[in-house]
Amino acid sequence: MARSTLARRATWYPLIDDRHCDGRRLSAYQAAADIRRARRQPKTIVDAVHAYATTDRDGIPLHIAYVHYTPGFWTGVADVIDVYEIPTDALTDL
Repeated sequence: MARSTLARRATWYPLIDDRHCDGRRLSAYQAAADIRRARRQPKTIVDAVHAYATTDRDGIPLHIAYVHYTPGFWTGVADVIDVYEIPTDALTDL
């Protein structure tokens, strides 16, 4: 039986000046590409990229990735953070 494709999707949560935006669904491939792109940015654009392996409330393994942009890079805001939740199964299937 085929697994649900919804469980294979990542969720992206942008945080702008401590304001939480609604999570947006995207493919695990796109989330991984965004994180790799952030890691290649110079320190003048992205000052931190971290990934953590953990589990959700139901014990399902997932990865949390954190991308922090340098203060002042975005106009009109002081702080921008991207948080990605990616099911581990989706990463191992890539």
